Amino acid sequence: MAETQNADDISTVTVSAKVMGEVLSVGDRQVRNLAEEGILVRNSHGKYLFLKSIKNYILNLKIAKAGEKIVSSLDDDNLDWEKEKARHEHLKSMITEINLQLIKGQVHKSEDVGRVITDMFAKFRSKMMSLPAMLAPRLWRKAREEITDILREGIEEALNELAAYNPADYYAEEHIEFEEDDLLDYKEIKELSLDVKKN
Repeated sequence: MAETQNADDISTVTVSAKVMGEVLSVGDRQVRNLAEEGILVRNSHGKYLFLKSIKNYILNLKIAKAGEKIVSSLDDDNLDWEKEKARHEHLKSMITEINLQLIKGQVHKSEDVGRVITDMFAKFRSKMMSLPAMLAPRLWRKAREEITDILREGIEEALNELAAYNPADYYAEEHIEFEEDDLLDYKEIKELSLDVKKN
């Protein structure tokens, strides 16, 4: 009977190209191609980091599925290289377009949106929680109508702060301000973005 072990952390588990090919149901050449594209990750000894490679492979499949409904086998025997090359170029084009939209501030990363919204709601909650202590002295011995007006004013102030939308809060690090006429070449924009990050 084969001995089995439980592992709590598989992030350091490495496998050979043959095992990786068996897991993914692809040939050796496709394993090498995926490694050259950076999808499958090797360590310094040439072994494949199992968890990271599998995650990258699944992410790549999701991107391909989202971009196009082309279903193709990655088995070397049945692979239509022209279709795969066209699909690969199409995916690269889509990624370039998404990166360009990110730079222009037309799309936002989910983590940026999550950060901004969490911050907005934390400020809103803080504002609402401070209302009783802030308004109590103003409400002392006031008529019902005056109390209603003061409370409404405090609540509206908190809601207005929540409603204040600043698109710049959602911009990613890659965002660059530029006029549409200045857009020459995506490669130049990317180089500019890298220079900005360095500074």
